Amino acid sequence: MSNAASADDSIGTVASGESGPRGRSKLNRFMKVLGRQYDTMAKDKGRTGSAGRFGARYGRVARRRVAEIEDDMRDDHACPECGKDRVDRKGTGIWQCSYCGYKYTGGTYRPETPGGKTVTRSIRAALAEDEDE
Repeated sequence: MSNAASADDSIGTVASGESGPRGRSKLNRFMKVLGRQYDTMAKDKGRTGSAGRFGARYGRVARRRVAEIEDDMRDDHACPECGKDRVDRKGTGIWQCSYCGYKYTGGTYRPETPGGKTVTRSIRAALAEDEDE
């Protein structure tokens, strides 16, 4: 086989869109000229978060809810005593400020639940009425 025959074969394969002499198709070369890397493989989005331990089980919505709840639980929370964002969860419903050491009970996943906020507001309003009288 001569060099001219192998060169003709490689030109023909590149023109038809198949892999050429360097293993790159005509489309890949065109995309590289445009400045983009053309890749047909799926990209890893990295969105699983803490719910990735469930794999493909339990459905997308349930896994997303678990991930949102756990992210909210790990967020910074303000201490009711000193006001610093240093409150950490110590156990189920037990929260402690790592700055001043204040330990208190709250919700399982949040240091203050929506119901607890309503009760606190009602108590403050009742105490304010007593002071006005």
